[in-house]
Amino acid sequence: MRIDDFIKECNTLASETSLEYLEVSPSFKFSNTGRRGKKYFAISLKHVIEALEDINSNLATFSNYLHYVEADWRYLFSNYISDEVTIALAGVQTFPMFSLLNKIVTISNNLDNYSEKDIQLSKDYLDTSIMYLNSQMPNDDVYLELLQPQRSSNDRRLQTGRNKIYFGAPGTGKSYAIEQKTETDFTIRTVFHPDTQYSDFIGCLKPVMVDRTIHYEFRPSCLTDAIILAVNNPSKECSLVIEEINRAAAAAAFGEIFQLLDRLPTRQSKYPVNISDPDWLAYLNSKTDNYFASGKLVIPSNLSILATMNSSDQAVMPLDTAFKRRWEFEYLPIEYSNAPKGTLPLPLEDDDGEVEVYDVLWVDFAKAVNKALALDHIPEDKLLGHRFLDDNELNENGEAALKGKIFTYLWDDVLRHGQRSVIFAEYVSNSGGEEVELTTYGQLIQNYDASRNVLKDSLASELIQMTVARDETH
Repeated sequence: MRIDDFIKECNTLASETSLEYLEVSPSFKFSNTGRRGKKYFAISLKHVIEALEDINSNLATFSNYLHYVEADWRYLFSNYISDEVTIALAGVQTFPMFSLLNKIVTISNNLDNYSEKDIQLSKDYLDTSIMYLNSQMPNDDVYLELLQPQRSSNDRRLQTGRNKIYFGAPGTGKSYAIEQKTETDFTIRTVFHPDTQYSDFIGCLKPVMVDRTIHYEFRPSCLTDAIILAVNNPSKECSLVIEEINRAAAAAAFGEIFQLLDRLPTRQSKYPVNISDPDWLAYLNSKTDNYFASGKLVIPSNLSILATMNSSDQAVMPLDTAFKRRWEFEYLPIEYSNAPKGTLPLPLEDDDGEVEVYDVLWVDFAKAVNKALALDHIPEDKLLGHRFLDDNELNENGEAALKGKIFTYLWDDVLRHGQRSVIFAEYVSNSGGEEVELTTYGQLIQNYDASRNVLKDSLASELIQMTVARDETH
């Protein structure tokens, strides 16, 4: 039944009060009994639904007061209705509110024997009434879509935009995954860092010299450039890529753009925001043929915001829950089958105490180290991703990559809190045969350069076995 027909049915009931439906809110408009002059009141459809839900939740109490007595129902409304606006209205217009609810229950359930001062309550009746009123709630997405900036009929914009964060251990190919999904000519890329601010993300006024006179012009940053790129290329999938999104205070950097991350089914922003900076607005309109003439900003439906996140980074800022829930997340696991080919020169000591330099496959080294770290309950996001080293690093100078990148990461970042013996040897024999404790990174590198085994004995043995088995296979 349409809501207007529903109201007509309500008005066929013998009653001292009148009832109308207001489409704007939407709301029910109803009158008092008119004994001292008729007055009119309104209550939103949403608040009526909430009142019926409150009655349903306290049905055992309300069932004792099916006949209207003003003092009783005033008490019920003030003590069992949760919304303060409804409580205030029912406190001064108790009977009109009772009458409104009575009519709704009667008509939505097709009940007979209507009596203006006797309400028929049961769980089934209330569920049916609530279900009917919910079916009449307007579609917010459709309404909000009407508020979006109007586009010409020939603007056939793609609806591909999304907000997505790729996360995982360092070197799992997060940036590579984004690169494979985006087109270079239609991608804007930036990197967040601890000093990234709103003006760095959006843009701001900056001084420029014109004819030896200083002027100020709006200079765009990555988000502004990305929005303009997407607006002007409606048939292309455009992307804004943010590397290391959690290395900055992301919610602060986004500012009011935070609100735009909610999207409609059409993939455009669900809630437009007013562009408060006139210089920014003027710049956007000058570059998009007045696309934002309404003064409201949206993220176009063909613009995706893609980001990478590595929570093992010591400089990270936590992402708050409200910010995170507006993003999709994709975890990228360590996939050794996709590791680059190449070896690392490692001096390793065998069970007989002999030290020899082995060319250890990078993938074998990563597997063995990650296994040792996992056994010591090191978090997964601190393990070595399969692409922690790339092909160039391995092929050009594996030793430099080992000392300058892997050892540094393991010693200073992963195992800095007294856990270095998980991977590294605690003592190393010097040239005189004395056992010297390995306590500094400098000592680690000096002993490696002297072709001494600097790894834990069990890890060295495992790497020797893996390397020998590989050599015998080939």
